Amino acid sequence: MRDNTVVINDVSYIFEDLSEKAQVSYQQLLSLRSQMSELSMKQQQIAAAQSVFEQTLEAELTEEDKDD
Repeated sequence: MRDNTVVINDVSYIFEDLSEKAQVSYQQLLSLRSQMSELSMKQQQIAAAQSVFEQTLEAELTEEDKDD
């Protein structure tokens, strides 16, 4: 994106020349892409935390089995 130029399907457009509906749609798409990226990162963080708790639980259960 150069100044107020946006590229959509390999075609450059001046953002201000787009219809209001096209501008809003473009901005919504940018927002959605950002949200998808954030959700992907959050999912990775949750998966990592889940793995830690699974390992902790397994270690705790193994320790309890030794005590019995």
